[in-house]
Amino acid sequence: MFCFLSIRRAPATMAAATALLVLSRGAIASPWASQVIAYEPGTNPEAGYSSNASVALGAPERSTGENTPFGSFPADVTMFSSPYGLDEVVSVGEGGHLTLQLGAPAVDDPGHLYGADLIVFGNTFFSTDDFVDGNITGMQPDPATIEVSNDNVNWFNVTPTADGLFPTQGYLDSGIFGTDDFGVPNGGVETDYFKPMNPALTLDDFLGLNYAQALALYDGSAGGTAIDISETGLSSVSFIRFSVPQGAGYNAEIDAVTIVPEPAAALLCIVGATIALRRRKSA
Repeated sequence: MFCFLSIRRAPATMAAATALLVLSRGAIASPWASQVIAYEPGTNPEAGYSSNASVALGAPERSTGENTPFGSFPADVTMFSSPYGLDEVVSVGEGGHLTLQLGAPAVDDPGHLYGADLIVFGNTFFSTDDFVDGNITGMQPDPATIEVSNDNVNWFNVTPTADGLFPTQGYLDSGIFGTDDFGVPNGGVETDYFKPMNPALTLDDFLGLNYAQALALYDGSAGGTAIDISETGLSSVSFIRFSVPQGAGYNAEIDAVTIVPEPAAALLCIVGATIALRRRKSA
């Protein structure tokens, strides 16, 4: 699924940025997916988005639109304006699959907010009845099956699908409320990649809301689909796989996967991510 309504963005692609998470034991790892293990695009991937699966590695996108099939239209990623750059998302079509290795094991920890251990970011978006301070009218999810594994041999399904609730929001202040829902002007206050959304929220909670009201429900989160691996019985996972059934009639796009850090390491994770992304932007 793609949203082609972006207009402007900050000047750097962040899809392949690597952020360093300093763990309490002194080890250093990436809090994102770090390696493509396997990719089969399937029979109907989105045209132009199946040549480079490595775009699903690294941090989720905060900005988009500089490299698209239609030209350059930079803007921030918002819940109404999803990532759609050729170097930002990878498409999985019917019968296709994408397997990623995580930069560090995702640990099942009931102390994580809402029990979430992983967050998947795609390119779904809310539809609206007006480009300027409109109200949310719906969302079109593309529900790829998600499986996790600790050994890349034995796989376990998890309940959430990707991509769906919740669309990515790159900044807390993208677009002046009442002016533009699609990331103009650019924001400067980053949302939290590692903070899961409240799983009690449903699409019905967002229908009819304007941008400011919906952003309040995000409560500082960058959105994404949260995964609690406790339902698998595994204590940790190191691999994640996305697949679309043959005959599904749709394809799904994956931007990134983040590992929810241990509570004590969360601040270090955010600081490390910010430093790494800024270095990439200045390179």
